[in-house]
Amino acid sequence: MPTRSPFLAAALLSLLVPHISRSQVPADLRAAVRARLTALGQSDAATWGRFTSDSFTVVSTDGRSMTKADRIVQLKAGSPGPAWIPQHERYHAVGAAFVHRFDFAEVAFMEVWTREHGTWRAADVQVTAIIPDSAAVRHAIDSANAGYLGAFKRGDASALTAYYTDSAIVMAPNMAAWQGRAGISQGFTGFLSQFSLVDARLATTDIIITAYYAIERGTYMWTLHPKSGTGPDIVDNGKYLTVWERQDDGSWRIARDINNSDRPGAM
Repeated sequence: MPTRSPFLAAALLSLLVPHISRSQVPADLRAAVRARLTALGQSDAATWGRFTSDSFTVVSTDGRSMTKADRIVQLKAGSPGPAWIPQHERYHAVGAAFVHRFDFAEVAFMEVWTREHGTWRAADVQVTAIIPDSAAVRHAIDSANAGYLGAFKRGDASALTAYYTDSAIVMAPNMAAWQGRAGISQGFTGFLSQFSLVDARLATTDIIITAYYAIERGTYMWTLHPKSGTGPDIVDNGKYLTVWERQDDGSWRIARDINNSDRPGAM
């Protein structure tokens, strides 16, 4: 049966305790916190290790638990990234320990700090992804959909491809899936060489929002004009499901995309 760390239990209890002022936080604790955050940004495993307990455990946003040794392996394999500048920082005193809470890069952190051999060290860390604001996500997707249709009407395969992640997959009806940026670019280039989009409308039905993904369900209608021959325009309506992935800069790109017609017969 799994047991909960006493440090993490203390951290959870601290949520009921008002945070203390900055002047009440020991200066050497603040210095240790800053040194450890700087080491994270620089992938400096040695410095990070000095301010991390040997019994350290971190629970990541996906629920996986890692030890100090696991995390050191990650840091050594990584490369320097952006500076860690905590937002909404606050401290709670719990007995002889301190709980340090802050936000960074759309993630909430809760750290338990204790003194070991005269040095402040992080003993436990809980990492939780922050669910983005639903209205902001809806606005971002509506704006992206408008730009997407504009690029489609212009016949701009490059602009359309830019809405997708590097590993995205497009599953259009009656053809093999387009995989990755190269496959999607090739797919749009081939499609737009045969058809032009005369008119189109997208209507979002609902969006399921998680920390890193938004699943959009909606309906479409469009009119396609064949570029060769004398065939009539193709009018179609149907439904789609699009999985949007949040990027490091807060923007959204399409990771999976599928649509199918409501009309009988193959499209």
